[in-house]
Order: sequence, then structure tokens, then C-alpha cells
Amino acid sequence: MSFDVQVFASDAYPLAVARRIADRMPSSGSLVLTGGTTAARVYECLADFAPEHLTELDILFSDERCVPPDDPESNYLMARTLLLEPLGAENVHRMRGEDPPEEAAAAYHSEIAPIVERGLDLLLLGMGADAHVGAMFPGSPVVEETESFCAAVDRPDGMRGLTLTPPAMLRTRRALLLVTGEAKAATVARVLAGAEPASECPARILAPHPDVTFLLDTEAASAL
Repeated sequence: MSFDVQVFASDAYPLAVARRIADRMPSSGSLVLTGGTTAARVYECLADFAPEHLTELDILFSDERCVPPDDPESNYLMARTLLLEPLGAENVHRMRGEDPPEEAAAAYHSEIAPIVERGLDLLLLGMGADAHVGAMFPGSPVVEETESFCAAVDRPDGMRGLTLTPPAMLRTRRALLLVTGEAKAATVARVLAGAEPASECPARILAPHPDVTFLLDTEAASAL
């Protein structure tokens, strides 16, 4: 299955992508948020015109660092500050980064299993220059996970982390990847070329999915 690709002018990217996400926001069901600087820029815009029914959605997270929820490194803190609190989101399922990682992963699996098994509605992801998605990095055994919906991982920066796994991500109805910057251009081209296995190029775990769209700025698309 080939990925869809949409390209936006870099200076217009946050607003344009926020509008695209708002247009695709489910009226009920679930939304998975991602972290990262690109997502933060988009969330600032999304908070201005996201539908009011965001308050009714189950909000999940693609990944988290093993830090408390008030730590500056927390994806939850970023999303809460820029998006969840401004919109009054209520059904928020955060990964408990302050707990022992394996216990936190097992608890998150149990918490979100009913939601994932019904099918996630919209999954937002970033992608690193090494092609990682969530906290699944090249060489991570989690790329091969087939049962659990959440796993504890060792991150390349030395921190522990939590991530949704392929069985969870592939149960979404639609996935949008938010990718910006020239530093990721070669990686975007690698992922779209499809010549590498997911173990080396983790974004390729989404290749079997029928509705995955890369939302790129002009710099990230410059190698296509």
C-alpha cells in the first residue's frame, strides 16, 4: 500500500495542517495525540478552531518519556497546555511516565484496550530523522510486537519511554504524519521508497494501512 502525500508551504504549515486535522476530526470516538516541536506548532493553531466535540473524544497518546506529567519533557504537558486545557478535553488517557515503565505500559494497555479494540478514529504521529514513530526507534524489538498495545522502551537519548505498538497503531481508521524540516527530507524519501524493513525504518510499520497521509512542509518534501 502506498502512502498519500500532501505538501504545504513551510510558513503556512501549522495553520494549514491544523485545519486539515480539524476537518478530519471524528465527531465521536478517539483521537491519538503525538509529541514533538512540529505537533506543538500545529496544536497552537488547532486550539483556535477545533470542533467543540473534542470534549467528547477519548484522547490517547502515541508515546511519552518516563517523566512526571509536569516535566518540561512530557508530551502530555505540551498537549495539555496548548490544546487539552484550552478546549476543555475531559476523557484524557495519559501514559503515566512517573511510574515504573513496564508497570506503566501494562496499565496503559489495560486502560486503552477497549478503545483500541473498537478501532481508533484518528492517529497523529510525528517522524524523526531516523524514521522513528511513537517511541519505536530503529532496532527496537517493539517494532515486532504483536499483542500488547503499549510497551516500555529504551530511547536513544538514554531515557526510558512508553509507546503505542504496531497492533495499536494499525487499528486506527486514519493516520496523519506531521513531518517538517530539511533534516527529515531524505528519511521521507526512504520511507516512501519502501525498500527497507520496519526494523530499520520504523515508519514502514504503517505501510499495510490503507489510509495514511504524510503532511509535509516544502523542506521535508524536498527530496521527493
